[in-house]
Amino acid sequence: MRASRLTGAINIDGKLDEPAWAAATPSSDFTQSYPKVGAKPIDPTEVRVLYDDDALYVGVRMFDSHPDSIAAQLARRDASGIYSDWLHVMVDSYHDRRTSFRFSVNPRGVQKDVLEYDDNKGEDLNWDAVWQVATRIDSLGWTAEYRIPFSQLRFGGAGKGAERIWGFQVMRDVARRNERDSWSPWKTTDPGLPYVSTKLTRAPGDPANPFYKANDAKPSAGADLKYGLPGGLTLTATVNPDFGQVEVDPAVVNLSAYETFFPEKRPFFVEGANIFNIGSINGGPSYGNQQIFYSRRIGRPPQRFVNGQFVDAPDATTIIGAGKVSGKVGAWTVGLLNAVTSEEKARVVDASNLQTTTPVEPRTNYFAGRIRRDFRDGNTIIGIGGTAVNRDLSDVVFKLTGALSKSLIEGSRTVIRNAQQSSARYYQRPDAGYLSVDTAANSLGGYSAKLGLNKSGTWQLAATAKAISPGFEVNDLGFMGRVDYRNLGMSGSYNNLDNGKLLRGYSLYLGNNHAWNYGGDKIWTSFFNQVTLNFTNLWNVYAGGEYDPSAIDDRLTRGGPRGRQPTQYGGWMEVDTDQRKLFSLQGPEHRCEDETELLRPGDGQPGIESASQHDSVRRRIERRAGNADVRSSLRFRGHFSDYTFRDDSRRLDPQSAALISAVRPAIRFYRTLQGTEGIGEARHPAVSGLWTGQRQYDQSSPGSGDRQYTVVHNRS
Repeated sequence: MRASRLTGAINIDGKLDEPAWAAATPSSDFTQSYPKVGAKPIDPTEVRVLYDDDALYVGVRMFDSHPDSIAAQLARRDASGIYSDWLHVMVDSYHDRRTSFRFSVNPRGVQKDVLEYDDNKGEDLNWDAVWQVATRIDSLGWTAEYRIPFSQLRFGGAGKGAERIWGFQVMRDVARRNERDSWSPWKTTDPGLPYVSTKLTRAPGDPANPFYKANDAKPSAGADLKYGLPGGLTLTATVNPDFGQVEVDPAVVNLSAYETFFPEKRPFFVEGANIFNIGSINGGPSYGNQQIFYSRRIGRPPQRFVNGQFVDAPDATTIIGAGKVSGKVGAWTVGLLNAVTSEEKARVVDASNLQTTTPVEPRTNYFAGRIRRDFRDGNTIIGIGGTAVNRDLSDVVFKLTGALSKSLIEGSRTVIRNAQQSSARYYQRPDAGYLSVDTAANSLGGYSAKLGLNKSGTWQLAATAKAISPGFEVNDLGFMGRVDYRNLGMSGSYNNLDNGKLLRGYSLYLGNNHAWNYGGDKIWTSFFNQVTLNFTNLWNVYAGGEYDPSAIDDRLTRGGPRGRQPTQYGGWMEVDTDQRKLFSLQGPEHRCEDETELLRPGDGQPGIESASQHDSVRRRIERRAGNADVRSSLRFRGHFSDYTFRDDSRRLDPQSAALISAVRPAIRFYRTLQGTEGIGEARHPAVSGLWTGQRQYDQSSPGSGDRQYTVVHNRS
């Protein structure tokens, strides 16, 4: 392209009718950038360039065989994402092949000036220049006439009399064909550009705020990719995109009841945005406005707000990655876009200076697609499109925890020998081929390794893997029972919280647990389940069962030969009535076992023999009157029963005293069943003649195999 010096004057009116334009040499060697890379444009374009001492003049004639189909929307300056034909004039006045000043105009004369950098991978819409342009649509197509003052450009120095070389590019966009024609051949197959960026925030803040930093730097890394696909389609992709150069939204005072609309300015979403104008029409006067696809929703600010003394919340949702396929293949226009944003969390410090983390935006997948077919040379268009948003609202969380511990105790031979022969180990067992007492040792070492996996949500999962070596010892400053075992356990549940006519919700629980000693003996197996029903009348029903097959017991003879514990099984059910009522019922509960079990004493407690079969009934009678809190609980578990009574030691009102009188028959029955062994009479400060005492049977969670039996006698 050859620029000619201007002689005479130019009137910027878009007509290109001055003699200087006729004398300038036109350049029309354009090629398609897309959809058909390198092909000859469907309609030709001619460019003429003039200059004088003050400005650069560019005149462009864009021929169009169907001028009535030229897309020309009226919009504000620097508008993006509108459906329109465009002409772009780019000047690389530094001639560094990386930076250019772009002057764009549409057939309606809408101006847009952009500073482009990093090989067209970044653009700054905040850059504004003072320049003139005029356009005109006629029977041949449309024209654009530019005057760009040199004072608006930046360029390096040059020696006196030396030739100044600039880069120059002209591009034309034809909206209805999704076609771009370039004077200097340009392809969309440029390689992806990885980048590393850092966001630095300097702002005043409260020094007491633990999240405040005078210089808050947030580094990030990502990559952009643009690749030309066969047939005229273009693949655009981005990973953790950086939109730091995009123009900031203007401050708006919104006094309406509706959300403020902000135009899209991010380059990834702006390019080809016209393809995704799903549901848009050209018509007459209308009422209201809807936009089926609004790309500003992707990467939006988190929608959940949290309160606290100090809050550190993200101001935008991170776009993990986004991909887009767009272009025109023959008469077909195709646009497919998918983006994934990450879960965002806020850090909160409450009034008690407790720091927690809470989600403020779920992980989300966004999709938009549109296919359009042109008929009758673009005069008739039929298309179909749609959008989809999938948010992870199940609150499903996988958590993996682990712990690894090592222990070492040292001392005299006697101390270490006793540690080897303690009830935690029993190294002296005659049938434990993998263990032996080392009478000469003066140290003992071991390890503990644990892994736990938990998944929350409607479907819950919990799994445990443990390995506790025979020599592990932490009782000096910790607490432990037996060692020498490997354990695998897993449970799962389904929790339905959907309200119905009968149930407020229900849950199904199932699990199993297994353990082996380091010699390979199976020392514990358990299978268990539970069903919970929550009724709309606030009654609750709990039922479940447990089956524990026979297993080796390497602690039965306390350092002697192995024994075997019998098979055990049981079932239970509990019915709780509405606890808001004056009188409520918790029970009855039924358990059964196949045979009597001999419970081994532990740590100085006497052995207790359980009943082979027993029933338990629990009743709770609650009454709160004035300052008094009276709660009576009655449970019968065969030989394991308890009765408790408590109040705040103030004189009871007549209603509460009558309540106590009502439960006296149950108390007498309890004393008859239990006898007087270990339970004494005592005067109660509020109600004479009552005694309190309890005998407890305590078992941990089903299937755990870790049972504790205690007898507690309390005198008040």
